[in-house]
Amino acid sequence: MSLEIRLQHAIADRRLMTYRPEEILPAVNQILFQTYVLLGFSPPNDRDLGILIAKLAADLQESYPSLTLQEVALCFELGAKGEYGDFMGLNLRTITRWLKCYQTSDLRYRAVVEREQAKSLSALPPVSEAYKEERERAFLRRVFEQYRAGCPIERLYPARVYLSLQTRGIIRDSPEAKRTAMRQAAGYRPAGNMVIDEEMRLAMVKQQAMGILLKRFFDKAIEAGREVLKAG
Repeated sequence: MSLEIRLQHAIADRRLMTYRPEEILPAVNQILFQTYVLLGFSPPNDRDLGILIAKLAADLQESYPSLTLQEVALCFELGAKGEYGDFMGLNLRTITRWLKCYQTSDLRYRAVVEREQAKSLSALPPVSEAYKEERERAFLRRVFEQYRAGCPIERLYPARVYLSLQTRGIIRDSPEAKRTAMRQAAGYRPAGNMVIDEEMRLAMVKQQAMGILLKRFFDKAIEAGREVLKAG
């Protein structure tokens, strides 16, 4: 796999800032061990290695939060191969230089730019208002067809449908018609032993009233043999 492809995979990985400390420590340990093997160096004793791992993990999340673990591994590999100049031993000074060189390199810059360009090309265009309106009208037509086919009005989101039709000027109930529907629904109580406060009950009464008005509107449309909304 070419370096450019490896880098594209690396920058698409999870950012360092998203890891918890206990998640990142084992990965840093593995990256350091692989680097020692690549260099032919013997790792330090467990105590010193543990200090280096803890310090490096903290530095990575604090100073390089937008990098990924795959990028860090690739950076260490390039550094060990001499891409960022000569060095004396694998220590924090050397590692910091590698990370800074990698982060500001033309190689990474080009990879990031290419990734952003690819994302922008593949992104869907924003949904237009006309498209949203057509989708809503298709939904309203479907609801009417379901009611005409025998579906109970209670299952068809009557309050939402009523408000949508009213907003579009398709339903034009008078204030008196609305008050009459409210009186019809005034005795509504939730099913079972559900306990609700009066404010919530009144809101549900209002929804019931809209269901009454919507049912009346649909029934009249069916009786007259007309469609609620024309397609197209």
